[in-house]
Amino acid sequence: MNIETIKAKLTNNSIFHSEAEIMGKHAVIGYEKKFKWSWMATQLNTFIVVTDFGDEEITTGIIEQHLTASFAYASKHYNGWPRGLQSGLGVISILISSKIDASSKEYCLQLKSGKKWAGFTIPVVYNSETNELFSFQKNPLWGRIYYPHFKKLIHNLQ
Repeated sequence: MNIETIKAKLTNNSIFHSEAEIMGKHAVIGYEKKFKWSWMATQLNTFIVVTDFGDEEITTGIIEQHLTASFAYASKHYNGWPRGLQSGLGVISILISSKIDASSKEYCLQLKSGKKWAGFTIPVVYNSETNELFSFQKNPLWGRIYYPHFKKLIHNLQ
């Protein structure tokens, strides 16, 4: 998984994408808007923010900064129904690096990111050296109906 393969997979899955800078680094940002009756007739706007950190070590602090910057970007570029009014915002934050500390892996596996009003932040780290992906293992209670979709989006990028 790298920036170029992410762009190709977003295109193949008919997900609009653009490029921007997140935390001063080049990022690819996918955007998808879906409405499903099974989601209690809500619209979900999902931003997939992928940033390659190269050989920089990923720590929980960097993940939290990336989540904050990614959510700010998504909030600024979100244009849909008002959040919370049958509409939600999901931000999948994917950090790619060859160096990821153990606490960062655990942070992503346990989905320790904070909750937002009518919004979700999902941290994911990908070790480019070992080709390992670390993302949530269990669907949390808050927003449970959306997490199978988030998991599918994440794994379709591998």
